[in-house]
Amino acid sequence: MVKTLVLFTAGLGGLYLGADVLIRGASRLARDLGVNALVIGLTVVAMGTSMPELLVGMVASVRFSGDIAIGNVVGSNVANIALILGIGALIRPIRVQMRLLVREVPIMIFASLAFYVFALDGILSRWDGLALAAGFIAYTLYLLDGARRESPAIEVEYQKFVPAGGNIASHILLTFVGLAVLLGGAHMVVSGAAATAQALGISELAVGLTVVAMGTSLPELATAVAASVQDEGDILVGNVVGSNVFNLLAVLGAASIARPIPVAESVIRVEAPVMLAVSVIVLPFVWTTLRLTRWEAAILLSAYAAFVVLLALPS
Repeated sequence: MVKTLVLFTAGLGGLYLGADVLIRGASRLARDLGVNALVIGLTVVAMGTSMPELLVGMVASVRFSGDIAIGNVVGSNVANIALILGIGALIRPIRVQMRLLVREVPIMIFASLAFYVFALDGILSRWDGLALAAGFIAYTLYLLDGARRESPAIEVEYQKFVPAGGNIASHILLTFVGLAVLLGGAHMVVSGAAATAQALGISELAVGLTVVAMGTSLPELATAVAASVQDEGDILVGNVVGSNVFNLLAVLGAASIARPIPVAESVIRVEAPVMLAVSVIVLPFVWTTLRLTRWEAAILLSAYAAFVVLLALPS
């Protein structure tokens, strides 16, 4: 058991380190190739923080651990909103621009609903995966089109998250090293999670929804804390929303294309509705004042605690 926990912990460390190295290498490379900071922030950084979920999902799928893949995505999405947004707003109330509420948040809600509809028959088929992947491509094109119309002030915000230094060769090397470390970490996390579930007599789904999900959300947490401290609410909320959309469309799309994934009944009855509910609750919280307050952060954190307790109860 100790060996399993060491393997799992080392894998989580590899996911966090690999994502950090990948984001630094890829964002610097994109900058040197002339891509503006806003596009880098919306694509490279946002997607880079979700690479742990993508690789864990792919590895879990091909190793017949679909419960870990689905649990990781659903659990990560709940954690991103209820835990990470909650922590960010607790540090400093988050200012949110109306464009995020009108454009990005509804897309996140729609992606959550699409997953739920596809899961109702008990399986994410390859056709479902292709539909999700197509949605991700459309979403990426939508982001790139929107980036061209953003104000210079938003561009300045994102420049802080595109580090300087190095040359193209070093950036390419960093990117590939980050990918390699991520892949190794993903293998260790999936192996450790499966072994832990077997040793403790609990389901792989429960492990995926909790410890794996929280572990793969570490890059989002680090970005959220940095953005909150610097009072960059747009980046914090944008990263969470973008990560959730990426998880649902890209991660589950790629994983189910690689191998159809059975969906547990509890996901349809409990976990997916919870994910959809926390996605929707963001709208009324910030719609009137365009701000996520510390009181609302406390509600989100309490909701996450209740979610974890719910998972711990016998089914």
